[in-house]
Amino acid sequence: MELQENTPLNLPLFKLDDNLAERDIAQPDLTLEVILDANLLANLCQNPAPEQSVSIPLEGYQVSNIEHQVAEVLSHGHQAQLLLNHGPVLSAVLSCESEVVFVSPPMEMMPTFDLGLDDEEGE
Repeated sequence: MELQENTPLNLPLFKLDDNLAERDIAQPDLTLEVILDANLLANLCQNPAPEQSVSIPLEGYQVSNIEHQVAEVLSHGHQAQLLLNHGPVLSAVLSCESEVVFVSPPMEMMPTFDLGLDDEEGE
């Protein structure tokens, strides 16, 4: 997964319930989008020790591609966070005021960054 500043990170979210394991990953309940600013990127560069995780609360995010049956649950308010586990492995959690929780599938990531070194080849 390539992470660049000022680009969107889109993660599919699924309702956390007994049917989660059988869900089709191509049909999420909604999508969480967050713009990767410098502060968020700095937090995502961590690799927690085994058995540890880092919770990154999200201030500015959007939800989209909302399934009809989920819209009512979201209308009562919600908050989102990214979870970074050892690996690093990234996932998202959206907690609703009605105590319904949506989660993204865990994604292994090795952040790569464009340092602009390729720009010097033509010199």
